Amino acid sequence: MTTLDPAVACIKYIIFAINFIIWTLGAVLLGVAIWIKSDGGLWEYTDNLDIERYYYACYICMTAGALILIIGFLGCLGAAMESPCMLLAYFILTACIIILEIAATVLVWKIAGGDRLQNVLSEEIKWHIERRPREDNSRRFLDLIQLKLECCGAETFLDYQKMRQDIPASCNSDRTNNINIRSCGENLRRYLEIRGGAIGGICVSLILVKLGAIIFTICLFFAMRQEAKSYNGQ
Repeated sequence: MTTLDPAVACIKYIIFAINFIIWTLGAVLLGVAIWIKSDGGLWEYTDNLDIERYYYACYICMTAGALILIIGFLGCLGAAMESPCMLLAYFILTACIIILEIAATVLVWKIAGGDRLQNVLSEEIKWHIERRPREDNSRRFLDLIQLKLECCGAETFLDYQKMRQDIPASCNSDRTNNINIRSCGENLRRYLEIRGGAIGGICVSLILVKLGAIIFTICLFFAMRQEAKSYNGQ
């Protein structure tokens, strides 16, 4: 035995632990992406507002999550079998997944949050309010968003009165039958920030953990090569 054996064993156990964390986070990412994608309202919002990046991010995260479940197993198997080829494949695939996760994070965090995001959304909702009297698509979209998010108007329910329109029945609360006070720009911003924050947070966590996995995989790869050289030299 060479003096590298204990180090190799330690690195292998670390890789097993890291891959278990990656596998768990990958399953969470896949579940969250499916949960967000299954919300029919998201398609309506992206179809009528300039926020389609959220929809694309769901597909990227679903792909990344599914691949992570497979690649995590490959990393554990490669470490257990001490196979340089499998470790190299694991390294390359993990780097590709990191790129996908960075892309998803950029998509959901591309527009600044808070007031800037709310202002962008409010202006686009106002555009639909202006066309509501003559366009069925805008009317249907406003009714859907006001019912689903329990809101009214772009910035306030007075937006309808400013444009000389009657306040639609979809602005009324099902519980109290009063007009919802919160604006759709504000409630939609919160809706997107919660989902974007969940996707971005999980992706960032995965990226950091995977960087650790890559470092230890490289260490194991070179330790195995050094061990093989030492064995052949004897």
